[in-house]
Amino acid sequence: MQTRREGARHNVAGDSQSTRTAGIEGRSAGPADASDEHLRAIAAAAPVLIWSATLAGANDWFSPSWTAFTGRPLDELRGEGWTRSVHPEDLERCIGIRATSFDAPAAFAMDFRLRRHDGEYRWVADSGVPRFAADGTPLGFVGSAVDIHERKRLEENLADRTQALRLAERRQGQFLAMLSHELRNPLAPIANAASVLRTLEHSNPILVRLREILDRQVGRLGRLVEELIDVTRAAQGQISLVRDRVSVDGIVQSAVAQSHDKLNAGRHRLEVDAPDQRLHVRGDAGRLAQALANLIANAAKFTFEPGVITIAVRRAAKTVQISVKDHGQGIEPGFLPHAFELFAQQDQTLARSLGGLGVGLTLARRIAQLHGGDVEAFSEGPGKGAEFILWLPLLAEETASAPARLPPNPDQSYRVLVVEDDADALESLRLQMELWGNEVKTARSADEALAVAATARPQIVLCDIGLPGMDGLKLVRALREKLGGDQVVFAAVTGYAGGDDQERALAAGFDSFLVKPLEPESLARLLRSAAARATA
Repeated sequence: MQTRREGARHNVAGDSQSTRTAGIEGRSAGPADASDEHLRAIAAAAPVLIWSATLAGANDWFSPSWTAFTGRPLDELRGEGWTRSVHPEDLERCIGIRATSFDAPAAFAMDFRLRRHDGEYRWVADSGVPRFAADGTPLGFVGSAVDIHERKRLEENLADRTQALRLAERRQGQFLAMLSHELRNPLAPIANAASVLRTLEHSNPILVRLREILDRQVGRLGRLVEELIDVTRAAQGQISLVRDRVSVDGIVQSAVAQSHDKLNAGRHRLEVDAPDQRLHVRGDAGRLAQALANLIANAAKFTFEPGVITIAVRRAAKTVQISVKDHGQGIEPGFLPHAFELFAQQDQTLARSLGGLGVGLTLARRIAQLHGGDVEAFSEGPGKGAEFILWLPLLAEETASAPARLPPNPDQSYRVLVVEDDADALESLRLQMELWGNEVKTARSADEALAVAATARPQIVLCDIGLPGMDGLKLVRALREKLGGDQVVFAAVTGYAGGDDQERALAAGFDSFLVKPLEPESLARLLRSAAARATA
């Protein structure tokens, strides 16, 4: 028994509070000596609630602040009487913690609700430390409690608010994913119809103009939808990156090419200042070019008069900095910290002449962060322009891999089955594939698709995932079973493009994953894929 006590003392010997309380003789009976009375007088004047207890766990003294707080006299509190003021839901936990600590003996700390004199339960932080005689013999405990009710309320409110914000963010992501899907559905037949018009317009100037209008507006809507999808994926960490050795020059050139129309529309002049040294980073070339293009587009958008936009590439230690600087509208000091927030707009007037959703800068920063970098904004104020700096970690030199070569264009037609429940999308896809010389069959449901496939024996199946009844993920399995050993290319067609939608489609048995609205090049790549399989 003596060995256990010595070990227990060793465990708390480093506790300065235990050392300071070593001389207090908290006896439950008998007169207290002068030093003890002096210490208790000091404790009585302290604003905290102070107590002492015997080694057996019975409280033998409480400060006047404790009796004033609970409204109960000292005689009622001694022993186990103080526990009648503890909230019933906290009582068992309190007794258990004290029993374990007193048995050791070891210091403890716990929070519980203590009933105040007016009947209100208040959260208190209670802590106790053992005290020892000069020879190391445990004598009992001394402790104090502090009212932390307001802090607890703030913590609970903060926790509730955090949970509400997370729920709102999750619902926002779900809403944006659904919105992008619903926007893509009508975009698909419009884009396909414009593609058919391009084939039929010939020399009819009216059809040419109508098709050009359709192309421009579909492109604009498509970009808005892609921005919504990308920023949702980025916020949820679902952007998939193809990491490779990427030239910084290539990123700049690609971003400039993407920004050509916006720069020309504003009659801006672009100047590029880059070092002779070739710099490389590891990452997704397309995404990095997209991030930089967003910064260039932002500069062009907020430079109202034809002006100069400067791109400067600089090496700084182990990073590369790509600066995009304009001399346009500038940024209000109060808005600068919010420039990268989702949907943030400095212009909140009803005119909204500049348009946009306020997601470009958010997406640019998130892409940079996914590559281990960041984007920072600087401005001296309204009318003094702005500078955005994209920085990325530099990559050590290594051998670049050769680019993959696309299969040749097919020189034959194919039997194609299009499964789509939307009549306009179905018709436009049928027309496009037929104009390229293919034999096309259509179906608007899974049952119809299975029946048509049995007789048509398609070589290519374009199948919408969101079908009524049996969805496309189940249908592709049924079609593969029905077509047996036939060599068929199955392509999923969908307006959903979340981080795991493609994985689910490929796992279900699709060979390709096409996102609405379908571009002619996407369909052409599908035909090239079919040709490559036929010659394999």
